[in-house]
Amino acid sequence: MKTIIREKISKAIKVLFGNKWIWKIYAPFAEINAELYLQRKAVQKLADQEKFFEKYRGLISNEVKSGPFKGLKYPFMEAKHSMIFPKLLGYYENEIHEVFHSIKNVKFHSIIDVGCAEGYYAVGMALIFPDTKIFAADIDPEAREKTRQMAEFNNISVLDQVEIISEICPQFLLELDSQHRYFIFSDCEGYEESLFSLEVISHLKKSYFLIEIHDFIILGLGDRLKNRFAETHRIQSIQSTDDIFRYRKVQDPELKNIPGKDLKILLEEKRPTQMEWLFCIPLNG
Repeated sequence: MKTIIREKISKAIKVLFGNKWIWKIYAPFAEINAELYLQRKAVQKLADQEKFFEKYRGLISNEVKSGPFKGLKYPFMEAKHSMIFPKLLGYYENEIHEVFHSIKNVKFHSIIDVGCAEGYYAVGMALIFPDTKIFAADIDPEAREKTRQMAEFNNISVLDQVEIISEICPQFLLELDSQHRYFIFSDCEGYEESLFSLEVISHLKKSYFLIEIHDFIILGLGDRLKNRFAETHRIQSIQSTDDIFRYRKVQDPELKNIPGKDLKILLEEKRPTQMEWLFCIPLNG
């Protein structure tokens, strides 16, 4: 963003004055102005968020109100790489809520969350599966620390039930006992291309997978993964809903009475494009 601002200032000065040497003199000031502009924007954004939160404080608390992770408590009022409001309201990624309802009675040896962010899914699944070991992995140290805080805030042991690690690689999956059933939940920004090889999928043919596909990063990735899973799993493709249509999923009467513009802000997830999840159910297992 700062680079874009600096380039716009540069073009404006060159158009006005026509001399490159003038830009060389002004360049350091443009750098400072761009930095100050971004700082002001950041402060204004926080102020706007706080004002909006105050407006709907009666609807939003630090506890998830509905959905599969109803009752999950947040020790902080922010989400890592996503939006906090839809999570607290219980509508975040509601497209895949049915998946969690459908597997809640399945016995898994362990659950693996690849790309756990602040722990919404890892700790949420620990509440659904209290007797199942959860591996929560993220390459971001801040995400791992927030997951630890989330687990402890919800009285989940980070020693016994949720094990927080830095990454899941193909070798980690290949070393799992293939006779057991696992649930692998993945949101890893395109790394699914390398992680879920034919060898890994064949090895874990008794396991369930729910994978968010990042075709906008690697074109055609979803189709390739479907082909890899085709021989061992039944594949359900789930498409994300655009933010402008998320209001259609609202069931809470108190939310239905909110003005449309504000409801969109409360529910929006700000995805770069339409997303797809693959829910892969073992054919034999």
